[in-house]
Amino acid sequence: MDWFFENFKIIQWLVWGIFGAIVWALAVTFTKKKDHAGLISRVNKIELTYSSKDAHTSLAERVNTLESQVKEMPDKTTIHRVESEMKQLKGQLDGVEKLLSHISNQVGMLVENEITGSK
Repeated sequence: MDWFFENFKIIQWLVWGIFGAIVWALAVTFTKKKDHAGLISRVNKIELTYSSKDAHTSLAERVNTLESQVKEMPDKTTIHRVESEMKQLKGQLDGVEKLLSHISNQVGMLVENEITGSK
C-alpha cells in the first residue's frame, strides 16, 4: 500500500490520461447529437426529393404517352376533308333513298298489278 501512496500522482495522471484517451476516441468515433439531427433532416429532405422525382417520372411517362397518341391524330385539314366527304356521301345517300323509294313504289304497283291481273 505504501507503493500506491508513493506513486499516487503518477497513477492519477495515468488514469486521467487513459480516461481522456477513451473520451477522445468516443468523440472521434461517434456523431454529436446536433450533427446527427442535421444528418436526419438532410436524409429526410433527400427522401422527399426522390419520392417527388418518382412522381415526376410517372407524370413524364404519361405525357410521353399522350404526345405519341396526339401525333397519330389527324390535323384540322384532314378532319375538314373527312367532314366534306361525309357531307357528299350523305347527299348521295339522300339521292339513292329517293331513287329507292321510286323503285319501291313501282315494284309495289307491279306486284299489285300482277295480283289483280292474275285473278
